Amino acid sequence: MKIWAHRGCSYAWPENTLQAFKAACQYPITGIELDIQLTKDGEMVVIHDEKVDRTTDGTGEVCDFTLEELRKLKIAIPTSEAKHGFTQIPTIEEVFELVKPYCLKEGVLINIELKNSKVRYEGMEDKILEAVSRWGLKDYIVYSSFNPESICLLKEKDPSVKTGILAAPVSECLSFAGNHPVDALHPNIKNMDVENLKDKTNLPVRAWNTSEFEPFYPDAREIEIQDLGELERAGVTDIFTNVPERYL
Repeated sequence: MKIWAHRGCSYAWPENTLQAFKAACQYPITGIELDIQLTKDGEMVVIHDEKVDRTTDGTGEVCDFTLEELRKLKIAIPTSEAKHGFTQIPTIEEVFELVKPYCLKEGVLINIELKNSKVRYEGMEDKILEAVSRWGLKDYIVYSSFNPESICLLKEKDPSVKTGILAAPVSECLSFAGNHPVDALHPNIKNMDVENLKDKTNLPVRAWNTSEFEPFYPDAREIEIQDLGELERAGVTDIFTNVPERYL
């Protein structure tokens, strides 16, 4: 079973922060997973929710902030390493700068989820493809999205990129893969609704969980640890988890 750090080590550290990604890269993980959105002035930032309310001290839609305005928002962090006890929403460029050495030396992969289902973010595909190329990281990137149109567009722009289709039930992922070029299935770990999945696809099946079962920092509720053998029998090849350190 391959282990990916979901938004970094996001149970011990604030999700999608440089601190969470740095912590994750200290372990023999397969890769990290992160989410990108665009600011009002077209900059790529790493944040999951369309609103900043849950993870920062601000309120409002990510797309309504300029990068300079977003940089003023604070994310509380429990360490003396962080100046003044808080960190900020990082740009994708900052994450690349941090993680690239681990990609080159350890083979760490980066799953970039394009958060473009609720807000379409026109031009996001071009922007992220250009940035990845400029940083020389193409061989280490997997692109994923809940937006099938975006996955198709990425493949149209560059058929050689690696993509994963996100959906809750694995049956929906499998259906998409039957009609479109895609390199992996990314279903919800609770929605493995296809029997004998291994007989139906040779694609990697990377399963993710929800905050109900895998809370994020600073939520201290207990994490639900998966039975990896059971998941493997169901056809899962990889998991995205907030606690890669526990599995490794």
